[in-house]
Amino acid sequence: MTDATTWILETRVAVDQASGTLRLEADLDALRQFDEQLDDALRELTALAQAAALGSGDWWAPVDPTPDLWTQLRSAQRELDTRQLGSVLRLLNGFRSQVREAVRDGWSDHVASQAGNALELRDLVKALAGVEGLEAVAPKLDAALVHLARLQRKPPDADAVRVLAEVTELLTLLEQRLPAAVKGFVSAATRGGAALDLLDDDVRSWLVDNNALHNFRVVPGRPQDGNSG
Repeated sequence: MTDATTWILETRVAVDQASGTLRLEADLDALRQFDEQLDDALRELTALAQAAALGSGDWWAPVDPTPDLWTQLRSAQRELDTRQLGSVLRLLNGFRSQVREAVRDGWSDHVASQAGNALELRDLVKALAGVEGLEAVAPKLDAALVHLARLQRKPPDADAVRVLAEVTELLTLLEQRLPAAVKGFVSAATRGGAALDLLDDDVRSWLVDNNALHNFRVVPGRPQDGNSG
C-alpha cells in the first residue's frame, strides 16, 4: 500500500511538473509571437514617423494615440502578461492603421495640390511635347511624373519630396512657356481643376490646334482654388 501511495504521489508531481512546463512553453511561445508583432508594428510606425516629419507644418496633421494605449503600454512594461500584451497589440495595430491612412491621404492630397494626378498629367505632357518651346521640358517632366507615380504608392521619403519638388519646378517652367491665353487654364487644370470660365475660345482653339483638348474632361465639383466650375 505504501508503494502504491508513493507511486500515485510521484505520478501526480510528475504530471503537475509536466503541465507547468507545457504552460510555460505556451507562454514563452506567445511572448515570442507578441515580440515579433510588436517589432513589426514598431518598424512601420518608425517609418511613418519619418514620413510624417517630412510633412510637418505642410501636409501632415498629427495623429495622437488614445490615452488608453498609453495606459496599456505602461501596464505591459510592469508585467509580461499575455492578456495585457494582447490588449496592447490590438490598440497599437489600430493606431498604426490610423497613422498609415493619415500619412497616405495627407501625402496624396499634397501631391494632387502641387502636381494634380501624375498619371493623367503625363498624357497632357506627352501631347504638349511637340509644341514649340516645350520639347526640352516635356520629356524631363514626363520622366519625373513616372517616378512620382511610383513613389505615391508608399509613405513619402526624402526622395519622394525631392521628386515632387522637381515635378513642380518643371511644371512651372512648362507653364511659363505656354501662351498667356492658356497658361492660367493649364496651371489650374493640373493643380486640382480649372473653372469652366477659364476655357474660353482662345484656350479651346489652342488646345485643338495642339491636339491636347482630349486631355481635359469636365467633371462636377468645385476646383481646389474655390472657384465655381
